[in-house]
Order: sequence, then structure tokens, then C-alpha cells
Amino acid sequence: MSAIFIQLSLVLAVAVAASLIMRLLRQPLIIGYIITGIIVGPMVLGLVRQGDSIEAFAHIGVALLLFIVGLGLHPKMIRDVGGVAVVTGLGQIIFTTVIGWVIGVLLGYASLTALYLAFAFTMSSTIIILRLLHAKEDQDTLYGRIAIGFLLVQDFVAMIVFMVLASARGGGPPEMLILSVFLKIVVVVAVLLMLVKFIVPLIDRFLAPSSELLFIFAISVCFIFASLFEYFDFSRELGALVAGLALSFSPCHREMATRLKPLRDFFLVAFFIVLGAGMSLVDIEKSIPMIVFFSAFILIGNPLIVYLIMTCMGYTKKTSFFAGLTVAQISEFSLILLGMGVSLGHIPASIVGPATVVGVLTIGISTYMIMHNHTLYRILERFLSFLAPWHKPTREKGAAFRPKKIDVLVLGSHRLGGGIVNMLKELKVNFLVIDHDPLVIHALEKQKVPAVFGSADDISFLDHLPLKETRLIISTIPDVETNEFLVHYAKTAAPAANVVCVANHASHAKNLYDAGAAYVVMPPYLGRKYIIDLVKRNRLDPSKYREEKACHIKDLRYIGNGANSDGD
Repeated sequence: MSAIFIQLSLVLAVAVAASLIMRLLRQPLIIGYIITGIIVGPMVLGLVRQGDSIEAFAHIGVALLLFIVGLGLHPKMIRDVGGVAVVTGLGQIIFTTVIGWVIGVLLGYASLTALYLAFAFTMSSTIIILRLLHAKEDQDTLYGRIAIGFLLVQDFVAMIVFMVLASARGGGPPEMLILSVFLKIVVVVAVLLMLVKFIVPLIDRFLAPSSELLFIFAISVCFIFASLFEYFDFSRELGALVAGLALSFSPCHREMATRLKPLRDFFLVAFFIVLGAGMSLVDIEKSIPMIVFFSAFILIGNPLIVYLIMTCMGYTKKTSFFAGLTVAQISEFSLILLGMGVSLGHIPASIVGPATVVGVLTIGISTYMIMHNHTLYRILERFLSFLAPWHKPTREKGAAFRPKKIDVLVLGSHRLGGGIVNMLKELKVNFLVIDHDPLVIHALEKQKVPAVFGSADDISFLDHLPLKETRLIISTIPDVETNEFLVHYAKTAAPAANVVCVANHASHAKNLYDAGAAYVVMPPYLGRKYIIDLVKRNRLDPSKYREEKACHIKDLRYIGNGANSDGD
């Protein structure tokens, strides 16, 4: 027992050091965990070997990951993201799988191995993309919503593939395999219906009031179903996924997922460490062409596939390009899928190590691509126009409103623009709202607010606006690169204008002031200042706080009912 504790302590110590380095490099911690596995594995320190107890932790991590994915796969979510997510998601999967299979065959892999690699590499990391979108505060943008949508589509397709692979464990002729898949789908649907009908209502009645009871119930359902499915020769991964999908119909599914995430993250550390520990230098050296070609295809080919699909559907080059960048890496599902292929004897174990290297490279590079997507777009804009000469954006058109004079220009109306728009109406000044979300523009048009669809850092678009006499430019966009561009652009295009913009970090605010911004709004600073003023104004009088509360609730109703009418 003490040996396990010593092994785990040393492994976690290395994981912390590697994770700190990844944090400094602004990289996802998954890369740090894989590097930890390489360090503690047979290639370096030899602390972890195949068959060690830490592998059990890895299996638990995979089960919890699939369970939480199931919790987030409520069918309503796919319906809400719209047709573009379904078309883009399925189109990207089909084209990437076909082209990837051709690449694999040309590299000399067997047809089945090439198919495994091609399909595994179609999937992108929902966890990483969500974190990056939230870090950039782009989760509510048009491209962010589309990206989240087709990532959910990928997860649904992955669930179906897991069911097929679970049925393949027994082998046998193709017709028996098809029958087995059909029977297991029937069983899964029947189990889901029973859970939704009999178990989910009990959650709300007996478990929801106690967060501790809800936690232990969720984790018990995950492991019980994983064990039962494995006992009946389905696979523990499928059991965990089905359990999560069933509980996703409960109103408490978000709370269950939130409470299980720290536990999942801990055990997933073991999964990625085991992956890294299983890598062989010999396998990697033999697979350098595969690593190079597939990494290039994922980093360049995947975004181009999404870009071409979306431009054909009528989206702008910028929206299509930004959404395409979100698929420029592989997922943790990719590695799990290849691991299942190895356990089934479909592909050689030597393929997992090189695939893991592809994961490290694509996750690392794509992180920088997504975080600096505006700069990358400006560099590649001409090349993108050459790739899609037929491009005519039809889905993101705003009003054809072009005023002769603009006193105030408001860029970005979704987050903060509602109150600003009302204030400008009261001042009776000539103003124009620009937003990169067609839904916001459509709502503004209904309110007869002067607004056009456009991007804050699109020079060709801004050059067509009459800004010479503009006195004030307000940017509610929190992206520092976009705001720095606006400040520099305004010096020549609108020399009389004061630029007011938003920043969430002190260093970003300083950069904007150095560039020439008139004022930088910092929500954390203003929030602290408002709390101080609130307490000074109301002291300890509860009646005054009730008055403040009533005013705030009134504002919240405005945001809820008309946020997207005038911006949020």
C-alpha cells in the first residue's frame, strides 16, 4: 500500500511541475499530463509501467469523462444550435474521415488502421475549445455558438461509434455484428426510457435538496451502469455514456456535472499520464512521416474544410475562418477511441504513441491559433479570398443603413450596448451600432436602431463609414488586439474621436492607454468601486438595499426581455 502512495506522490509532483510550465506557456494542461507520463514512464524515470495500479485510475477517468459528456448531450441542445452546426459537424466528419483515410493508406497503413486514425482525428476537444472561448469571451459570438454546436454533433457521432465498437468485441460475421449493434441500440434506448420515466423524477423529489446526496447518486449511477454494461459485454465506456445521457433529462444535470468535474479532472490526469508512459521512442521514430502529415492535415486541412463548408452556406469569411480554427486539434476522445481499437485487436498498440504526439502538437499549436485568431485572419485574408472566389455572404447581412454623419460609433451591442443605445437615443445624436452577430442586428432593426453587420477590425468595412467628424467611438468588445487596432485606426480615420473601450486585465488597460485610448472600462475595477459606493450610500439600512434590489431586478427584466433588442 505504501508503495502505491509513494508512486502516486512522485507522479503528482512531476505533474504539478509540468502543469506549471504549461500554464506559463498558456497551453492546455493536458499537454503537461502527457509530458508527465513520458517523464515518469519507462523512457525516462521508470516510475510507471504497464499494469500498474495507476491504470485503474485511468479507466475511472475515462468513465467519468463519458458520463459528464452524456450529461451535456441533451437532444434539445442539438436542436437549439440549428442546421449550420449539424451540416458543418457532419460535413467536417465525412470529409476529414475520407481524406484522412487516403493519407493513412498512402503512408502504408492497413485500411482498418487508416480508418481508425482518420475518424479519431476528426474529433476536436470540446473541453479545450470551451475553455478557450470563455477565455476570449467569445462563447456568445456567432462563430462561438456555431463551434459549440458542431462540437456537440461530434460528441453525438462519437457516442454512436462507441456503441458500434462495443458491439464488435465479440467478433463474428458482419451480419451478426449488424444484428448485435441493432440489439444494443434497442437495449440502450429501452434503458434510457426506463431511467427517464422512473428514475429522473425521483431525483427532483428526493435528491435535489441535498447536494451531497445528489453527488453520491450521480457517481453511483455512473459506475453501476459502467459495470453492468461491461458485465453484459457492452463496454464500460458505453455504460457511463448512457447513464449520463439518461440523467441529462433531469433539471439537476448541470449541478451533477459541476460537482463531478473536479473528480473527473483528477482521474483524467492518470489517463493522460498512462498514455504518455506508454509511448515508445522507437514507435515515434518509425512514425515521423505519419506525425508530420496528420498534424499538418489537422492544423491546416480541418480548418479549411470547415471554412469551405461555411462559406458555401453563405457565412462571411471571418466567421467561417474563426469557426474553422476550433477544429485544428484532436480530442481526448480521439485517444480513447484508438485505445478501444487496440483493446479490440483492430489496430496495433504501436499506433497510440505517435497519435498522442499528434495530439500534443495540434493542441499546443491550435491554442495559439485560436487565441490570436484576429491577427491570423488579417495575415491570411487575401489567401482566404482566393480559396473561395464564389463567396457571397448571405446569412450575415445587416441593414443597408449608411448615415451621412456619425457622431457616435458603437462597436459590439450584445454585452453592454443596450443601455448605451437608449442613452444615445435620448441625446438625439447621430449614431451607428456595429455588431458581428446577425441575431443582434436583426433585433436592432426591429427597434429601428441604426445598425449594420460588420467586424470591428475589418479595415475595408470601416473605410466605407463616414468617420471624419465622429466624436466618440465606444467599443464593448473585450478583445485587446481588436481595441488596439481601433485606437490606431481612429487616429487617421476619426482624428477628432475619443475612443472608449473595455479591458478585463490591468496590463491590457495600460496597453490601450499607451496606444491612445481616451478611457478604458474595467468591469472588475468598476464592480469593486460600485460595491464601495453602494455600502457608503446605504450603510446598514435594509430598506435601502431593498430599493436597490428592486431597481436592479427591473434592469434584469429589461436585459432578459430586450437585451437582444438593444444589445445586452
